[in-house]
Amino acid sequence: MAAALRLHFLGTGSILPHPERSCSSILLETPKERILIDIGAGTLRRLADEGIDIHSITYIFITHFHPDHVADLIPFLFALRNSREEERMLRVWGPRGFLNFMRGLETAYGRWVQNPMENIKYYELKRRLLDFPGFRLIWNRVIHKNESVGFRFEMGGRIIAFSGDSGYCSELIRLCREADIAVLECSHADEYAVEGHLSPSLAAKIAQEAGVKQLILTHFYPDALESDLKSVAQKYFDGEIHLAYDGFRIEVPIKTPTVDAGENASGET
Repeated sequence: MAAALRLHFLGTGSILPHPERSCSSILLETPKERILIDIGAGTLRRLADEGIDIHSITYIFITHFHPDHVADLIPFLFALRNSREEERMLRVWGPRGFLNFMRGLETAYGRWVQNPMENIKYYELKRRLLDFPGFRLIWNRVIHKNESVGFRFEMGGRIIAFSGDSGYCSELIRLCREADIAVLECSHADEYAVEGHLSPSLAAKIAQEAGVKQLILTHFYPDALESDLKSVAQKYFDGEIHLAYDGFRIEVPIKTPTVDAGENASGET
């Protein structure tokens, strides 16, 4: 089988409970790494449902601090602490204020979120372009909360972009420029759109303006799930569109070998 980048959607819902959708979390797999984009409530259970070993996760990148995007970091760290299995190094990255956020968790939960093996490291995003072994990350602030960011991963000759939670903005269009896949939130149907979130028409306009090849919509509130999101989005974007669900998977073949550029980052605690 040819080498590929794989997206595995673990959580595609919102903070409002849904029997078939957990909160936001996406697994990005490369031939060498397993990267979580957000770790909202329900992620730990979804990893178990999908047979994904928590010890195989090498990076976690957090877009902002709302519980539906970060709440399962607490049980994830607790699980690692109580595991007897040999663990790989885990690096957790978050936006401005992330190190204070972690100190708050340690104040609240004490040693239960502290790993005695010292193989978990925390970093705060500072430089907008970061080179890691095998991939490049570019991030930018987006319109949601003060700390909210979106991500652009460049790896294997491919580009995969993630909005996190965001409204329509030029920063997000730049992150999505010529992306092979853009994963954009679609919280509400157009008629219920709110500031700081995307609707199907807004997400589709971003994808069209950015020249995206494939658009994947996720992060659905109940009104979005009751709407014909794809038909609306198709009016504004002429590329391929997918509506994600928990367990949805998609892959894109790697065009060029990944290069171990070395991690070029600061902010380790």
